[in-house]
Amino acid sequence: MIGHLRGRLAAAAPERVLVEVGGVGYEVHVSLATFSELDRAGVGAEVSLHVHTHVREDQLALYGFWSAREKELFERLIGVSGIGPRLAQVVLSGMAPEDLIDGFKNQFEGQSISPLLAESYGEAAARLAQKVKVTDEKTFVES
Repeated sequence: MIGHLRGRLAAAAPERVLVEVGGVGYEVHVSLATFSELDRAGVGAEVSLHVHTHVREDQLALYGFWSAREKELFERLIGVSGIGPRLAQVVLSGMAPEDLIDGFKNQFEGQSISPLLAESYGEAAARLAQKVKVTDEKTFVES
């Protein structure tokens, strides 16, 4: 499995980037937050990404993250039944990992879902929070 890439940013678009490492170009799916950081660095810059390798019977996909925290949250999200990598990537594109964790933590503690989470995702956020809470209630509680 590929867990980390360091190389030259060969191309960048909001949902995917191409990182050249040793003459091989790796297409990597990224959140908007990670894209923003890579865009600041600029095409041609040396970049480093934390990577989750997602393997299905018909596909091998790389998901890249600027921070280890974002990767960790992505992996926790996809560990919940019904949340795939694409939905997890979309959710992480909507807000900072800490804001998302706070939203789920508030829901777990019986409070209403955080205003930031509700503003970003509306009714879908409440359904997602319920699913995470019911499926794996310890996932988003800071220890």
